[in-house]
Amino acid sequence: MPRETGQPTPARTRRHEIWRTSDVAEAERFSYFREAVCEAFMDLSPEHDLSRPFDAVVESIPLAGGAVNRVRGTPHQVQRTKAQIGRSFEQCFFLNIQLQSECLIEQRGREVRLAPGQVALFGSDRPFRIFHPPEEDMSVASFWLPRALVEESFPDRQVPDIGRVSDHPFLGPPIAAAARALNRGGRAMGASDAGLLLESLVRLAARAASGNPDRYPGPETVGPALLAAILEYVESRLHDPDLGVAEAAAQFGIGKRYVHKLFEPTGQTFSRHVTERRLERVAADLTAPELARMPIAGIAWRNGFSDLSHFNRRFRERYGATPRDIRRSGGFRTDEARLTAHGADRGRKGAPNNSPSASSPPKPVMSTRRACT
Repeated sequence: MPRETGQPTPARTRRHEIWRTSDVAEAERFSYFREAVCEAFMDLSPEHDLSRPFDAVVESIPLAGGAVNRVRGTPHQVQRTKAQIGRSFEQCFFLNIQLQSECLIEQRGREVRLAPGQVALFGSDRPFRIFHPPEEDMSVASFWLPRALVEESFPDRQVPDIGRVSDHPFLGPPIAAAARALNRGGRAMGASDAGLLLESLVRLAARAASGNPDRYPGPETVGPALLAAILEYVESRLHDPDLGVAEAAAQFGIGKRYVHKLFEPTGQTFSRHVTERRLERVAADLTAPELARMPIAGIAWRNGFSDLSHFNRRFRERYGATPRDIRRSGGFRTDEARLTAHGADRGRKGAPNNSPSASSPPKPVMSTRRACT
């Protein structure tokens, strides 16, 4: 039932929910979307040109006392007014990472533009407007952060005005990487792992927003977020034979010993992780039809192996067969059990498996509750 005008917003009990406007009649879609936004976030006012068709999906995933709310679909505008702030029981901070298209956020006379991959931090206790350009469908992941979690990360609990925290030259990459990791794997992660990564994300964002000259806090507070950024960097550089600890450390402005310390909780060294990921890519390439005519040496080289004898030895140690044997057999039919067992073992010993397929979470609840005034 809709709340009466002026009635305060009650605190909510969060659960995983999805709202799809395609589930309702076309004439009701934007109204349904508006209620979904209010339910997932708080009392907000989406706006849209009603003469144009509208289609969107809103998904809310509980996360360590808050949530990650995903919105994708037809571009629109959103505003939060003084009246809405005045009747809200709870306030929060939003940490938004833009995934598709661009957006403009206005708050207290400041404008922040977000391109895909950029991240902004701002509070719900001050009026704001968000604009999405009409030319392209939009997608954003918005972290609903408990107010206390954010404020305690700033000196004297003084949070500055809205800012694009991903612009920080050293902290920006791990901030964006942690946000992407939580958005992708928030449901599959255990509550403890998700809480640690979210806390790391908030600490890094606070450091970036406050302009603190120190590059990084201690690894015990931001390690998970920084590790997520390093793992992303490694994935993008696996093809480079020169990829090593020194290159990763230089990329993030930290020391090599710091990199090694970050990898300690995973049960793997940096070099072992790189080798494992390269072998996994080679294994996938050996069974890829489009690479059937590529020499095995070429496949090894395109995945960062420059020494064929070293590559062959490590491949056989990992899979119990040579690359040629695997290719001749047409894949991993005889080694599938070994591969599966090995992957499970890596999941137990290494970093948390953030793949959405790593667990079988309950199906989402399709909510039709109304939350806006």
